[in-house]
Amino acid sequence: MSAGPEMTLDKAELAALRDSIADVLKSECDSRKVHVWLDRENDLGPAIWRQAVELGWLGLSLPEVDGGLGLGARGLQILSCELGRYAAPGGFIPTLCVAQWLASVADGEQRATLLGPVLSGEAAFAVPVLLEGGGTVVLSESGNTVSGMIDVLDCAAGSVPNVYAVVPLSGAWAVVRVDGAVAKAEAIEAWDMTRDISRLECSSAPIIARIADADGRAGTLLGTYLALALAADSVGGADGIARKTVEYLKERVQFDRVVATFQALKHRAADLIGHITTQEALVEQAVQCIDNGSPDAAMWARLAKAGASDAFVFVATDCILLHGGVGHTWEYDPQIYIKRARLNEGLLCNNRALRDTSVRLLDEALDQGRTTTEIDW
Repeated sequence: MSAGPEMTLDKAELAALRDSIADVLKSECDSRKVHVWLDRENDLGPAIWRQAVELGWLGLSLPEVDGGLGLGARGLQILSCELGRYAAPGGFIPTLCVAQWLASVADGEQRATLLGPVLSGEAAFAVPVLLEGGGTVVLSESGNTVSGMIDVLDCAAGSVPNVYAVVPLSGAWAVVRVDGAVAKAEAIEAWDMTRDISRLECSSAPIIARIADADGRAGTLLGTYLALALAADSVGGADGIARKTVEYLKERVQFDRVVATFQALKHRAADLIGHITTQEALVEQAVQCIDNGSPDAAMWARLAKAGASDAFVFVATDCILLHGGVGHTWEYDPQIYIKRARLNEGLLCNNRALRDTSVRLLDEALDQGRTTTEIDW
């Protein structure tokens, strides 16, 4: 179902792309602006979204035939990582992942109807908070309409004129327009204020697009893209707060010494980097498996999400401690990142269940006599 990237860039070109995204976010989404956004005293969420549209970020991974750059999973990874590094607000993960998924599973007419408005900034996507596992809610289908209630990872109100939600049916997936009438989204207060979660209530909402999924492959592919994006966001977020914390340690003085000179704290800082580097390698494995069309892509993406979000929680928690008493306060950055880490941990499916799924996929691969570790680095 998933095709490899149409465009391949060498390491220098990928680094230049990553740096260009980072330069914009460093200027437009710095710590001060994020804090003001959390106080709801600026329009950072919609502003970053407009920047993303103008700079073509939403099309980095999409196929060229759909108006994208054709970078596949690599584009999704790079953008998600940098957005996580700066704790950028907005509905990027659901929109980027659903768009990439539709480019693989939808027909030409559905793709034209739904992907064009995303690239032009006129539309965004919402996706179930729990896409997999025991908490998944299946909505009822009647005729060409959907009814039921489900919690979704959404896009900030006012960011785009139109929001489309992907919801699970029995043996299929439906795309419905959140119009405020037959499909209403009510915001749910969450601890991570850089993301938006809503309770979507559908009352005979018309189906804009229906994706058949009797064998579950389409749903697995959507979960794979979400797992990769969450993993990349987690790695970027962990690296972002770790580096900020190291800089803070270089400024903080205790016992007439800069605390960064304390040997014990040097070891703890090195431990943070070790956790992050390990997960970067796992995310890289997932990216290459997806883009190479490996049958084990689903397994590696879910392992990457579980590992990276766990590492993000560990890093963000230790960064709070390394900040001392102020680490818990609203004015400092660690509280932003630990909340984002905890939400990443719970999205898609809990990490224990994701690892159970990965074990099952590994067993299937071994039964077929296939190794899961061959990859061209």
